[in-house]
Amino acid sequence: MLGESGARRCRADFPSLARRHDGNGLPLAFLDGPAGTQVPTAVIEAIAGYYRAGNANTDGQFVTSRETDALIAATRETAMNEAGPFRISVRNKPDTPSVGDNTLTIAVEDTLGRPVAGAHVEAQIVMAAMGAMPRMESRGEVREAAPGRYEAKYGLQMAGEWGLHIRIQHASGAAEADYRLSTSLKGAMFGGGTPPLRAGSPGVGTPGMATDESGAVRIDPARRQLIGVKTEPVQVRELATTLRAAGRVTYDETRRTEVSLKFSGWVREIRVDYTGKPVQAGQALFTAYSPELVSAQQEYLTALGIGGSSGAGGAAPADAELAAAARERLPRWDVRPSQIQEIARAGKPIEALPILAPTSGVVLEKSVVQGSAFTAGQTLYKIAPIHPVWVVASVYPYELPSVRTGMAAMILSPFLPEHARQGKVSYIDPYLNPETRTAQVRVVVPNAHGDLKPDMFVDVVLSASLGKRLAIPESAVLYAGDQRVVFVDLGDGRFAPRAVTLGAKAGDEYEVVGGLRAGEIVVTSGNFLIAAESKLKSAAQKW
Repeated sequence: MLGESGARRCRADFPSLARRHDGNGLPLAFLDGPAGTQVPTAVIEAIAGYYRAGNANTDGQFVTSRETDALIAATRETAMNEAGPFRISVRNKPDTPSVGDNTLTIAVEDTLGRPVAGAHVEAQIVMAAMGAMPRMESRGEVREAAPGRYEAKYGLQMAGEWGLHIRIQHASGAAEADYRLSTSLKGAMFGGGTPPLRAGSPGVGTPGMATDESGAVRIDPARRQLIGVKTEPVQVRELATTLRAAGRVTYDETRRTEVSLKFSGWVREIRVDYTGKPVQAGQALFTAYSPELVSAQQEYLTALGIGGSSGAGGAAPADAELAAAARERLPRWDVRPSQIQEIARAGKPIEALPILAPTSGVVLEKSVVQGSAFTAGQTLYKIAPIHPVWVVASVYPYELPSVRTGMAAMILSPFLPEHARQGKVSYIDPYLNPETRTAQVRVVVPNAHGDLKPDMFVDVVLSASLGKRLAIPESAVLYAGDQRVVFVDLGDGRFAPRAVTLGAKAGDEYEVVGGLRAGEIVVTSGNFLIAAESKLKSAAQKW
């Protein structure tokens, strides 16, 4: 014992002490200093205990031991929290919970500050399941160490944050309280519990959270700021979806042509002599000689009365009907009207007939050279235009509902001078590619300068307006199996999980099909921490 020095210290700590006796004749001390605050019950119990042990003198002055000094100092630092008809304080030994064995000291008083003895107290320490880690639980073995003071020994399996749930049953009533224990913080943080008896007053205490019967998580403003809770209203917004797909440049198939003739012959002179050479419509590709074609031209001239003889050397008389029939035969052999006029004007057949390009573009294939023989129907040239070109984009099935013909598309490529070029969707395949499980979307893109080369890869960005729809930010949505869950701000610091039905995704927002109404407030940041720390209690069945 510390003797007189200890007594002087107690007088310094509690400057004005008055003595009174309870029904058992035990002296109880109350502080009537400037604040008028009551001496913590644990101090009173310590004083009473030392009176019983004969550790106080007859004039009411008392001495203290080291245990009493520690108890007084510890109890003065521990706040009393209200829950139902009780005032509760919790202290852990050691101050910072550690992995292994720990001891809780739970002080229970009534609303007048009197110790509640003989209560049935339960203490449950829980860490909620997280991912593959199962739920962990430790139940403290509670015993009453002194009137209104209960001790519980428990063990922690791992470091981290644990929830402490205390249940008190007594003849004067029952209550529950929640605390948070952390192996990195000192003490136990009160999170609320059974509302106190004062009408309309919710559970109060140090910063923390609690869960009411509806499953709503209650978080005070200080804790909300600590974990970074942000909210946004559910409202009708103008939604636009943007899809990105890989695209490949190809020729416009609708304008590709092949050059083949309806007669057999030989190539006299080749004019377009290599693959990839650009050609213009009407440009001569090569000249062809065909005995059949020369004979048909001669018949036409004869019918016109040109280039033939009658009798001794005069010109044959023209036969209009025969000339018309001979003229009709020449276009069927792909002789152009201008060439027919040239035959009639020259009065002799064109032996090396120029074969002209039917369309502008580039030569994809060339199967003849100078002097080659060809047959009727043989493919001699393949020509395809390069302006405009097609860009074929591969779009996944879940994106197809947002794609429609006529919608704008942006072609992105670092090889374009402007790096981006506008196009328009012209066609969507009605089937999927069995290898890639994607549908091909055709985009028509201008290519006047030939910057886009066939088989070049580009990025295709498709943008579509979904109109005005009820929407929430993507960050507000939590995934729980097949369900999508958001936390709704109920006011008064309460947040409740709610299952929602979502529609199309537009950028960083989701369309809300069901589960929310316009004007409700949802959590957009910190919702994972809310879910983890609250343990969801009764709301867990809703997930």
